[in-house]
Amino acid sequence: MQPVSLTGLSDQQITEARAASAGRTAATLHGGRDHRRKQVLLTLAAGRELADHDNPGEATLLVLRGRVQLGTAGGSAEIAEGEYLVIPAERHHLVALEDATVLLTVVAR
Repeated sequence: MQPVSLTGLSDQQITEARAASAGRTAATLHGGRDHRRKQVLLTLAAGRELADHDNPGEATLLVLRGRVQLGTAGGSAEIAEGEYLVIPAERHHLVALEDATVLLTVVAR
């Protein structure tokens, strides 16, 4: 059993996201092919976007740093540091309103 510093990892990922051509990074903290639940630390540089995609299962988003906007065909929600959102079961996209790190948790259907 080994704790992970999400603050330290977030600092590192923000630096890498700013330098990446896509403006983002992703680090799987738990899960993968042999697990139903997957947790990913997703970091986006300010102004960068994760384009429209389908929700692969039940999903939640916890903003650890910065602010993001999650948008769907039906509307959008701004989520700030320390806030949590259940992601709707529909196509959606994510935009970083400022440098942001989020913890994405997905339970596959």
